Amino acid sequence: MVAAASAGVSGDAAGAFSLPDGRLAFILSDGMGKGMKAAAESRAVMATMKKLLKEGITPSRAIKLVNKQLIKDRPYVEDMFATVDMTIIDKKKAVAHLYKMGAATSFLLRENVVKKIDRAALPVGMIGKISACQIKINLRPGDILIMVSDGITEADRGDLGATWLSDYLKQVSCNVGPRIMAGNIVAMAQERYGRREKDDLTAVVIQIK
Repeated sequence: MVAAASAGVSGDAAGAFSLPDGRLAFILSDGMGKGMKAAAESRAVMATMKKLLKEGITPSRAIKLVNKQLIKDRPYVEDMFATVDMTIIDKKKAVAHLYKMGAATSFLLRENVVKKIDRAALPVGMIGKISACQIKINLRPGDILIMVSDGITEADRGDLGATWLSDYLKQVSCNVGPRIMAGNIVAMAQERYGRREKDDLTAVVIQIK
């Protein structure tokens, strides 16, 4: 995973960790706005999600609990909400479950074919009751999953579908490692902004062996 802050501190938070049952969790959260407030929001969501998942709470339930906590804190913290983009990978079953709450489009690269993965949902902390739907993907060796913050998908105002990113993924060599690929995605997004003010940029690349 590679990140670039628009200012001194990034409002995005990303992490990867293993769960007690051996599954792998990848989470990307984007706090509202920029700077320290956004960073506090995304890092709080990340830390709470990690704690709940490691305690054995199901991903859907963990998202609902985080949402409930943010709503509860609202009288004390103004407008605190953040996106949740989460991928849970079961290596034994070769299955990935994706959960997207207000998150940017993700991408699946399989044999030079790119599939966009999206789900319309509000970020956590905005409304009291939410539904955390999951997207199931049966994985194959060589698959590459790419999670990005909206600073990347919205880098080019003339290409809101992020066709430039799909084009890059279609032609990238499978020998390029995940970190280099993530770095390339962030660098290309920075170029797309030109002189416009940049948003926080984060890319998480997961390669299935």
